[in-house]
Amino acid sequence: MGEPPSTGTLVAAVLAAGQGTRMRSRHPKVLHQLAGKSLIQRVLDLLQDAGAQRVVVVLGHQADEVRGALPESVSTVVQEQQLGTGHAVKVAAQQLKQLGAARLLVHYGDEALVRPDSLRRLLACQVDQEAPIALLNARVDDPSGYGRVIRLPNGSVERMVEEVDASDDERAIDEIWSGTMLLFTPWLWPNLEELPLSPKGEYYLPELVNLARKQQLSVYATLTDEAEEVLGVNDRAQLAHANEVLRKRKIDELLQSGVTIVDPATTYIEPEVVIEPDAVIQPGCHLRGRTRIARDCDIGPNSFIADSEIGVGSRVWFSVLEGAKVGEHASIGPFSHLRPGARIENNVVLGNYAEVKASRIGSGTQMHHFSYVGDADIGERVNIAAGTITVNYNAETGEKSRTDVEDDVALGSDSLLVAPVRLGAGAMTGAGAVVTHDVPSGEVWVGAPARPRRRRRSSPSKNDTP
Repeated sequence: MGEPPSTGTLVAAVLAAGQGTRMRSRHPKVLHQLAGKSLIQRVLDLLQDAGAQRVVVVLGHQADEVRGALPESVSTVVQEQQLGTGHAVKVAAQQLKQLGAARLLVHYGDEALVRPDSLRRLLACQVDQEAPIALLNARVDDPSGYGRVIRLPNGSVERMVEEVDASDDERAIDEIWSGTMLLFTPWLWPNLEELPLSPKGEYYLPELVNLARKQQLSVYATLTDEAEEVLGVNDRAQLAHANEVLRKRKIDELLQSGVTIVDPATTYIEPEVVIEPDAVIQPGCHLRGRTRIARDCDIGPNSFIADSEIGVGSRVWFSVLEGAKVGEHASIGPFSHLRPGARIENNVVLGNYAEVKASRIGSGTQMHHFSYVGDADIGERVNIAAGTITVNYNAETGEKSRTDVEDDVALGSDSLLVAPVRLGAGAMTGAGAVVTHDVPSGEVWVGAPARPRRRRRSSPSKNDTP
């Protein structure tokens, strides 16, 4: 059957020119979100994972908007008139030839549910001059509305038949084409010009199968693991169903790996999230992006965590984390908000309505309630009392400044730290202090503006927790 596929350059063509009118949207269909990424990005990730060296996306309606959302490494071509899938490949042919493709993988831009293993099986088919086409097919419970794939006794494909042209026996066949095919390009390019014009005035890729069979050539096919892999997205209901499919896949994967998910029906976890065994996910959680949760964590209920890392044995409940990093055995919540750049070290306690942005909170520090820390470096074993605020933004200049709080500092309730400012190790502020100057180590400052009152009578040792 010729040389193995690994020796030929694999280029993918993604067909994404459709208007998507059934979405009832101002935005292109392929830019709608599926489990945290656009449909087209999910497809590109799948193709990259399968080994496609280059990708050409065929655009049509709202081409500029789609092009702007694509990675720079992806080439594009515009199908000005949408005259069918075969015409789309014709439009892209020149670019595909320039990329030196020995094998061409054609895939729909809204078909993001195909499993990588299914695509790898297709790519394992050795297409060559004697067998120039391999199809990715599926067996479905209800094939109504789809063309059927007719096989020969040896398992290769005899032909494809549209439902309207199928006999009763052929309509009983449950195997359909997914829309994905692998093609041997030295055979494809001349035969692409031989595609017949359909009664609707369009050119269809499945006709390549019939052309190959007329030339007494073989056509191979492999099946997806699940019928749902070939589901496209044409309207909002199908998009919701596709999101449900990916959500269930991820939850099943985590359950099998040793993660406890108390109520899968109310838990939303995106595919890229990593959770270690023996973590517990409570109901109502949304875990998104590149979030990583270590073993023995207790997450939720009702927490939103995006692109964040949670260390071993930490607890996050009724809270929002975005682009944050939490150390080991920390407690976050209820109703805490960690914004991008928050770095929470080991054994920290953040309570209700504690907000941290672009700041480090040192090990053993406690910030129980109603406080804001932004653009700051907070040392170890610091006690941040209720109402403490780092005043980091100057409304006149539009600039933000840093606050530095060294180890073992005690900040009284309603303290305002007007940046830029530094509080030395073991310093203390009284309730309501407005700190506008640096506070030396071990001193107690009070008032508005704060002034030195006395030396602190005793400072906690490094082995104590405030």
